[in-house]
Order: sequence, then C-alpha cells, then structure tokens
Amino acid sequence: MYDNSGRISIIWGENDYLKKDYLNSLVSQYTQPGEESFSEVIYTNGKTVSIEELQNALITIPFFSEFQLVVIYNLFERFKNLANNSTKQSNNTNYSDWCVIIDLFNNLPHQKQVVLVEEELPKKNNIIDKYIKNIETKQFKIISHIELENWIVSKLSDNGKTISNFNARLIADYVGNDMWTLSNELEKIINFCQQENIEEEHLDILINNPKQINIFKLVDSLLDGNISTSFANIKSVFESGYSTPYLLSMLSRQIRLLLIAKQLTFTNSSKDLYKQKLNIYSDYVIDSIIKQLKNKNMNDLLDLYEKISDLDIAIKTGGIRENIIFDNLVANRLI
Repeated sequence: MYDNSGRISIIWGENDYLKKDYLNSLVSQYTQPGEESFSEVIYTNGKTVSIEELQNALITIPFFSEFQLVVIYNLFERFKNLANNSTKQSNNTNYSDWCVIIDLFNNLPHQKQVVLVEEELPKKNNIIDKYIKNIETKQFKIISHIELENWIVSKLSDNGKTISNFNARLIADYVGNDMWTLSNELEKIINFCQQENIEEEHLDILINNPKQINIFKLVDSLLDGNISTSFANIKSVFESGYSTPYLLSMLSRQIRLLLIAKQLTFTNSSKDLYKQKLNIYSDYVIDSIIKQLKNKNMNDLLDLYEKISDLDIAIKTGGIRENIIFDNLVANRLI
C-alpha cells in the first residue's frame, strides 16, 4: 500500500452537474482567473487513452507551473471486468495495463494532483482494494426535493441574492431536479434582477411563470372530477389575474400533453423520452402527467379535448359568457 498523501481523489455519482461544479472549483485552484493553461490542467479519457499517453500525463514534470492537475474520466469503466481470480487475471490483457497504472500512481511526482471522474465506484475486488483504500472519494447523488430547495437558496445567497424558502420551492417544483436547466434559470435571476431580494413577481418573468403550477393543480382537480377543489382552485387562479381564455388554453394544452403521454405509455417509454416528446424537463410536471394517466383512457381524453375545443370556440364566437364557463364546466360535470 502506498501513501498517496491526498494527491489522488475520486469524484463519482449520477449527478453530473455537481461533479462538474466541484471539478471546476478544483481547476480554479490550478489556473489563473479567466485562463486555463494546458501546462496546469490535463484532461484525458481513461477508457480510450493509451498507456503511453497516460504515462506521459502522470509522470512528466511540468516546466511552467508548480503543480499540475490531471483529470481522468471513466478509468474504472475500462477495467470493470477484471476478475478476482488471479488465474483469470493473468490471462486478462487489461490486467497488465492495470498493473502499469498502479505503478504510475505509486510513483506519482509530488507536483501532480490526480482526479478520477466516474459514474460509479467499481465493485469491490482484490485489485481495486489495493488502489482505493487511502484515496479520498466524494459522491454526488441526485439530490432530493428539499435539498434542491436549500441548494437554490444557497446558490443565490452566494451571488448576493436572497430568496424565501417558499419561492425557492416554487422554482424547484417547476424546473425539477435537472440541475443544468436549474442553473441556467438561476443565472437569469442573478443577471437580470437588480434587487437583492428575489420576489415571486421576478419568477413570473424569468422562470416561465411558476404560477402555472397552480394551473396544473386546477387541471388535476378538473380532470379528477373533484368539484369542491375545482371551485376553490378556480377562484384562487382568477385572483392571480388570469383570464378565462388563458385558463382554457392551459387546460387544452394539458389535455394535449396527456394524449401524447398516453401514447408513450403503450411502449413503456422512459421518463427521458417523455421529457423529449413533451418538451418538458421538470420531473415534477412529468410525474404529475404520468400520475394523471393512471385512471384515464385514450377515448376519454379525446372526448374531453373535443369538449374543451368546443368551449374555446364558443367563447371566441360569443356563444357563452366567460364569467360562467368554468362554473358550467364543473357543475355540469363535463369533465
């Protein structure tokens, strides 16, 4: 066993955004602001790099910098099939390469810092145990909804902005746990909001109107035939300033999404495909749509869509007054 003195670390997990963010923080320690010298940071793909190239990256002493960061992606993926059995190992061409890499890490120059970036840690076996016992590992999981809310508050605070937990929850509900998209939305808030405190009206403009979440809840209650909840939700949504035609268009949109999603259920599609076909990247919204489909069949959805379309035409042609359309819709149990 060798003493790596903290110069080799592994960052792993399915949260690519947080891995990238953490890696960027490490890179900034080895580079000048606004620059990234190739002599200071080396990136390589561990799955495809040759042993000679890897040796050059790990052993060659940098001339123009005191320290050098070497970032290696997916090295364990390359050696994931190494066997525990020593006889099988000796017949495995990858085993000799692995031994060379172990030797390179054993003889790492003090100027080098190595970061291995992986999707997951390899399953325990004798070879890996020789390698990772004294190496620092840092896992980045997909974070929970409440953790996402706290992360939003912290991220804005780091950039001189304050936000209530309630408004942070609105953002998390609407955007979901796609942290790449979420980061872009927060960047818009940081860049365009002059005020220090982020209020709900800022979110209305910058994050595709989080009040749409309330409309989704209204759609849920209407589709579920929950009369009392529907009346309560309609009143609260109207108090938010939405017009009847707008609410009707949102209801129509939701039904169209359900029709598309229902077709996807027939092929047992992945959530990623739902996001792609519906052009929605919020896990919250996708999960709500999938939940709605549990007690709906295609014919019911088509009939409902036709009714909503007829109501829309009736409003536009003056066949029905706007102020009573949703009362009739709920009271007559049209949906």
